[in-house]
Amino acid sequence: MADRERSESPGGREGGPDRGDGSGGTDGPDTDRDTTEGAAAPGLPGGGPGDPDDLTWPDLGPGGYGGGPARSLVEAYVYLDLAAAPGGGGAAGHAVLSEEEDGWRVRLADAEVFVPYVAEAEARREELTFGSGVSELIDPGQWVLIGATYARRALEAALFFAADPSSDETYMNVVTDWRFAADAVAEALKFVPDDADALPEASFWTETGREAYEREPARFTRARMEDDLAYYRTSLDDFVRLHAGDDGDDDR
Repeated sequence: MADRERSESPGGREGGPDRGDGSGGTDGPDTDRDTTEGAAAPGLPGGGPGDPDDLTWPDLGPGGYGGGPARSLVEAYVYLDLAAAPGGGGAAGHAVLSEEEDGWRVRLADAEVFVPYVAEAEARREELTFGSGVSELIDPGQWVLIGATYARRALEAALFFAADPSSDETYMNVVTDWRFAADAVAEALKFVPDDADALPEASFWTETGREAYEREPARFTRARMEDDLAYYRTSLDDFVRLHAGDDGDDDR
């Protein structure tokens, strides 16, 4: 049975999905392949995060609201889930990845995003799930909602794990979802100015982000997001501490 810790993924990042380039490297394209279809990616469950009954996903279209490059392949796949999958469900698994001189171009339906090789290399080197710097594709309102989605998934997976603690797959689902929840909220916090106590209204450039802010402004204060971040990280640490060897085998 696999070691139940925060195991490293192919991209050198613990507990996350394959970054989707298929090569395992970071310096440039695999010259034996032009495109990859159906690359692994984190999908957002149907109904959306936070308010599963009434949240709608934005119609970004080609280029989207932010229009900048993705900072990592993982961010590109999450963006495409938002942009090209109105139901919010895992459509990035069907994305087509093409190699260009300076990076990958990832396409899904009418949406596409560019991922520079240097950005992906930095994300792997620094073990950053979504990449370094501030996102130009996903606004802070969306990041908070994405974090809530992954937290909900972690809680649901933990129930299945309680019923069958021998499942390594379910264990890793819980670990990955808690880690992605924390990392998503950390992305939202990057948008808060150093001298501010909350996200400025102008930082929400998508319909989904603006609606979330207008519905519950208090959700986007620095204190509230830091509380969410602490809760997600503590939940991850507690789960790993309690269950890392809890499969009924003496050799784990």
